[in-house]
Amino acid sequence: MLLLLIFSILFTPVSPLNILVYSPAYAGSHSNFLGKLADTLTERGHNVTYLMPVVMVGKRDECIGVKLTKDIVIVEAGEETLSQQKGDSTNDGNMKAYWEATMNSSNARAIGGWFNIAMKSACRHLHSQRDVFKQMKAKSFDVAILEPISVCGLGYVKALGIEKTILATSFTFFDFVLPHIGEPLDYSSVPGAFGASGEVMSMAERYENWLVTKEMNLGQEDMFEGEMKAYREFSGKDLPDWRELLPSASLFFVNSNPFLDFPRQVIQKTIPIGGITINLEWIKAQKLSADWVEILEKRPHSMLISFGSMIKSSHMPEQWRNGLLNAIKSMPNVTFIWKYESDDISFAEGVENLHFSKWVPQTALLNDPRLTAFVSHGGVGSTLELAYSGKPTIMIPIFADQIRNANMLARHHGIIHLNKRSMENFEVTRKAFHDILFDDSYKVNARKLAELLADQPYSPKDNVIKYTEFVGKHGPFPAMDPYGRHMNTFQKNFVDIYALFALFYVLCTALILAILRSIYLKFGSSKSSTKLE
Repeated sequence: MLLLLIFSILFTPVSPLNILVYSPAYAGSHSNFLGKLADTLTERGHNVTYLMPVVMVGKRDECIGVKLTKDIVIVEAGEETLSQQKGDSTNDGNMKAYWEATMNSSNARAIGGWFNIAMKSACRHLHSQRDVFKQMKAKSFDVAILEPISVCGLGYVKALGIEKTILATSFTFFDFVLPHIGEPLDYSSVPGAFGASGEVMSMAERYENWLVTKEMNLGQEDMFEGEMKAYREFSGKDLPDWRELLPSASLFFVNSNPFLDFPRQVIQKTIPIGGITINLEWIKAQKLSADWVEILEKRPHSMLISFGSMIKSSHMPEQWRNGLLNAIKSMPNVTFIWKYESDDISFAEGVENLHFSKWVPQTALLNDPRLTAFVSHGGVGSTLELAYSGKPTIMIPIFADQIRNANMLARHHGIIHLNKRSMENFEVTRKAFHDILFDDSYKVNARKLAELLADQPYSPKDNVIKYTEFVGKHGPFPAMDPYGRHMNTFQKNFVDIYALFALFYVLCTALILAILRSIYLKFGSSKSSTKLE
């Protein structure tokens, strides 16, 4: 009892905060990230409400991202959303298309059109549910945490009267938000969230890095405008413009780690919490069942293949699937475990070193030394997990930020970045498999990175707790809003000053030339008069 009392005094806040975590249900990785923030604060002793409007009907159950937080409020999908997603509630159709889609500046604006439509209709439904709004209002929240991939929640918490807000991005950052919060991004050396290049870029790559962001932002702006129309219609026509709500946030949590990510400039309100979803003690405690141990011990080497939960391996183009299969068949002394979502596996009949499973204990497998290597799509959650695990990996990004994640990790030389279209090339795929399995340099570098992350001088969990409590006690912080975001391009880049100096030098030059001309004319005419005399 004495120990319990001491623990309570040391680790429980004196004044628990009422915290709202707003987490729309559309993708498991985003929900798991926000759910981890909610659970971290619940564990600390705060009163946390997890508000989950359903955006993608088929993702509803997958997106309940909390385990410790018990106050979960689910706003079920409205009739408009149900009608839009009729026949494809899991969104498999759109996700399947990403296998062959190449995202660049020519299609970046249109490629997320279905997502923008879904978010706008879900926003209208959320704000129309006034009974839920009254329920939230009665909780008298101190702080709200939400992801700026949408501004629907910002309008909602503002209508609730919550002035202390924290933006938390499950990506390393959202390009679209940066100029509105006053944070710079140098597109000449820092890949955007959807950039396809590393930090060393050619002229064409630098231009494309900027242009793809510009196109994505135009689509994002359309969605934000639609969400603003919704929150003003149902929750108050005087609610601020989303351009005011974004920079008014007290802090910005980013799912980024400075020891892992590309170096970039940030403002003081940006707090890195990359790795918040990683619990090393829990991971190390995970044990595999006897069935999985038996699979790993069949051969001296083993490899896990998983493309995450959003993109299904069963939707992979046949020629790419066959390329992977041929590489697998060429390495009979390696056991391959493939997370595959379909019962139709007849294409691999007779391949003895391949084990299919609709679900895999990924965390436990990555932590097991008997797993030699990993093949991953490069989602931000998997990227952080494998970085902390120190497992050599082949990253085959499919869409969105996954290409950036692959380029980010490739800088640390513990992974091989393989273009998804290369999978149909047997020789290229087999070489990547062989190198990641048998070239020890990848293992050494991957473990070096894992050790660095394990020993980093700050804890993502501590950052979440301390900064949230600080906001609850002292926020918001209008004095931290950088004035630079109000300045135009000419002012920010000193163009007006350079122009003034240029004008000064031009005038000085013109004056000197005029004086010289006057002198020349005066003395020239004098000489002429002397000669005539």
